[in-house]
Amino acid sequence: MAELARHPWRTVLICQGILWAVALMVAPASILQGSRTAAMERARELGTDRIQVEVEAGARVLLEVADLQSIRSVLAENYPQAVVSGQSVSGNSAIEGKGKAYLVASDEGEIAARSLRLLEGRWFKEAADPPEVVLEQPLVAALGESDSPIGQMLWADPASSSYRRIGLGGEIPSTARSWLVVGVIRSPGESKVNPLGFGEDRRFSGMIESALQMLGVAPVEAPWMTRGMSLHVDRASMKASPVDWMVVSVDPSRVNSARVLVEETLIRRGKAPLLYANAAWSILASPELDGYLVLHDVFFVVTVGVGLLVLINLLLLTGRRRRGEVGLRRAEGATRADIFWQFLWEGVLISLVGAILGVAVGVLVAHLRAGLDPSAVMTATLPWKTAIEAVLIATTGAAIACAAPAWAVSDVDPALLLREGR
Repeated sequence: MAELARHPWRTVLICQGILWAVALMVAPASILQGSRTAAMERARELGTDRIQVEVEAGARVLLEVADLQSIRSVLAENYPQAVVSGQSVSGNSAIEGKGKAYLVASDEGEIAARSLRLLEGRWFKEAADPPEVVLEQPLVAALGESDSPIGQMLWADPASSSYRRIGLGGEIPSTARSWLVVGVIRSPGESKVNPLGFGEDRRFSGMIESALQMLGVAPVEAPWMTRGMSLHVDRASMKASPVDWMVVSVDPSRVNSARVLVEETLIRRGKAPLLYANAAWSILASPELDGYLVLHDVFFVVTVGVGLLVLINLLLLTGRRRRGEVGLRRAEGATRADIFWQFLWEGVLISLVGAILGVAVGVLVAHLRAGLDPSAVMTATLPWKTAIEAVLIATTGAAIACAAPAWAVSDVDPALLLREGR
């Protein structure tokens, strides 16, 4: 032990094989486990619980309310906690002097399905009298309202121009349709994570999202989702039939299987849907990644084997260099077993130091890698189970591998050393 303490840097260099073997096992497990945990714990924030459905632009067959009902009934059997919501969007509304607004005809499930955040009031109730509306916060500001709009009447006048002119309170035109304001929500566009799971503050996220849109696996920009200028009303109050956008919220661990079921249901109904899930979570939840970890385990075994061979060679060389020390101890009364255990523990200690450093390096590499990733889902953690397994395998392997050289080193005859003049 004293020999190792006298040469700490040499000890670290010797345990390089063990160090990088453990780091190779811990780093990918750290990213995968940390990302899966984050995706589950922050599902509503990151959108990992969401499947989003729309029809291809120019399609002759549109989604209908009956499709919503069909998906609800199919999911109810295997996914009882699933929430299904559909939105019909009209962009022909405007605030005088402030620009375009979007009227979203929806249902009571939208707030849960899209993880919308209420700032005040409540979500609208279906078939309420008078009909109710929920506004996004930037829209409230655009309407010139500094106080709470709760309890006021929002109106839309379709007779004024090709656009509906909307206003809040005051005199309601005779041709206008009106709703009672019951809630205000935060604009979905204020989230730092877009519907695909990409963080808006991450490097390359815009480029990756654009590439996915070109490939048809990501939705194009939907202003009604991101600009905070939408008002949400009961579909029944608008008699909206076509559904432009559908959102299904399910258990994140089952989102891929639910996505397949939703797609099959719509295809059976003669629809050609485009389905989008959180891109990062779709990858993280795939079982193929577990096979990827198995491949890393193979690399770990090979690398740790090389590290143990280096360790065995070191013990043999060290034993030959320290024959004088061994002979002196034997002359002082130490048994062969005492010498054997001394060298065996030195080998195990070197392996243990390498394994612990390997865990630290693996987690550090994982954190650096997660910081460069464009997905906000990606994060790293300390994978305790994998780390403990790696340390136990490395130290147990060292104990077995070092037994033979330690026993060989202990076979030193003090009398023979004296005759050799050592």
